[in-house]
Amino acid sequence: MNTRIQRIAAITASFLLTAGVVAGAAFSGVSAQTPTPFRCSQHATPMAGNSHGGSGMGMSDDNSHSSGHMGMEDEVPFDLFYIDMMIPHHESVIALATVARDQLTDPELIAMADAIIATQGDEVAQLEAWRDAWYPDAEPVTMDQMMAMPGLGQSKNGMDEVMNSEWQVMAFCSAADPDLAFVDQVIPHHQMAIDVSEAAATQAEHQELVDMAEAVVATQQAEIEQLERIRLELTGMATPAA
Repeated sequence: MNTRIQRIAAITASFLLTAGVVAGAAFSGVSAQTPTPFRCSQHATPMAGNSHGGSGMGMSDDNSHSSGHMGMEDEVPFDLFYIDMMIPHHESVIALATVARDQLTDPELIAMADAIIATQGDEVAQLEAWRDAWYPDAEPVTMDQMMAMPGLGQSKNGMDEVMNSEWQVMAFCSAADPDLAFVDQVIPHHQMAIDVSEAAATQAEHQELVDMAEAVVATQQAEIEQLERIRLELTGMATPAA
């Protein structure tokens, strides 16, 4: 497990330990030296209001989007939009997959959680490197600016929850069926990434970003199809319409 994933796990575990006192839920933490994922030991309650400095951008302390303004949306390069959206978006599903890993029972879902942690962790590191190289002095793109991002379309519905690591983890830990909860949280999460990445594939300036966007679309669309099949097997019902 790389350093960044360990940090996400440690931060999220710290939050869960604090929240568990309030919500009446107990969680086991993650040692900085031990990459073993933390666990939900009993159900928790998703955070009401999802209030995190107005950002809802997940747990990453160095990717907070609650401060700093870049002005009007048309002043923000599309590539920077994409990078600053995808980093916390990936981090939130990594946090979910890290928590879910030891709670899931379906072998396919366990393998998918492992793949999410590895693949999207690598993509976060790459996106951060590109941001440092291409936009070293840029302020963080705000949530309001992201809501106006070209290509986001209907995926902006529920955007705050999808991109929030705390909400994703607490929603999962409160669910009665971990496998079904994982399926129903990952599908809309992946769909948002697909919507934005399809726009990036045609609008991004940097070829490296185009290549990543195309890979995101292919990988996550295949995972959605797999998740929909698993959901049908689990419940006999297709995924509810968003």
